[in-house]
Amino acid sequence: MNSGRVLVETLGGGSEDAEWTVLAVDGRPVRWRSILRVLPIGVQPLLVQAYRRRARVAARLPARVFGEPGADPTVEVVVAVTPVLGPRDRVHAIQVCYASGGDAMPLPYIVAAVDYSSDERSIYLAANPFGWRLPDGRSSWTVPEAFRFVERFDEAMDLILRTLDPVERLSWAGDLTVRAGDAARRYRLVLRGGAGGERTQLRGLLLDVTESLAPEPASVDYATLAALGRRHADHSYLALADVHKLRIIRWITDPVPGIQWKGTVDQRDTAHPDDLACVRGELERVLREGLSRNVIENIRMRRIGGGWTVIDVVSTMVPGSQPPVLLLIEMTVVGHTDDPDPTEPDLVDG
Repeated sequence: MNSGRVLVETLGGGSEDAEWTVLAVDGRPVRWRSILRVLPIGVQPLLVQAYRRRARVAARLPARVFGEPGADPTVEVVVAVTPVLGPRDRVHAIQVCYASGGDAMPLPYIVAAVDYSSDERSIYLAANPFGWRLPDGRSSWTVPEAFRFVERFDEAMDLILRTLDPVERLSWAGDLTVRAGDAARRYRLVLRGGAGGERTQLRGLLLDVTESLAPEPASVDYATLAALGRRHADHSYLALADVHKLRIIRWITDPVPGIQWKGTVDQRDTAHPDDLACVRGELERVLREGLSRNVIENIRMRRIGGGWTVIDVVSTMVPGSQPPVLLLIEMTVVGHTDDPDPTEPDLVDG
């Protein structure tokens, strides 16, 4: 043994019944591996200390602690244990790096701690180790904003369906390829949910695994959606939306320009409240009558800087579940209006 590094997720919390698992060993990602299979018992108290203190803990341990047969009793292993803090100052993970003798300590993993609100459809980052460009003045993305950078995510639909109305203590892991700059990178996304009132609040980690797993090319599904988006790019706008909360999950084309989408500036609904009530009533009728398609005209959408963009919407239920949970919506801009805004801003936290 010369050196090593291990990433342990602590997304379930710090109670005695919380299960911490290993997500990466010496640069290789793994899924939900038991700590007992990776780290010696003598190292584990250091993880508990780092978790409780929310601060780095370092120690020198005899090499025999790591199970080295015939280890020189005079040789020590330097162990550094560092917590990865989430947006609410909770410990989402613990990085364990160690080296023996005069060997150099390995570099820690490049990992971001995230919180996801199923109610708000917003992703909050505690830090930005990947150098991504976040929206000005915010430490969060809406889900549609984040999807704009994704090139491949084979398990996207599974994750969308699981997080629309999460079960208690949800756990989920999957890989996605993202192009947020010039080069594509591959990431492992890991999420855990809580229970009771915390059921819709998920804690997660995004781990860069590009050094061991190559970024994947766009899948057939993604290529198909991109082609569909190009076909409609000149005259209409396509998006995937949540049936029950009427929230856009993913844009297939570019978004409708100039709209102040919910969660980007404040938490007001994007549609005019009078029109939103009409949309909800029409959608309830469609579900009640078992229709697959409907048209709603003259919906006012809040515009950046004031006023409203008026759109017509054609919505189609996405098959695959009963009752339907997803809508494919096609929006066409038909005009503008300066009608007064009846709601006060509810600002997004920065």
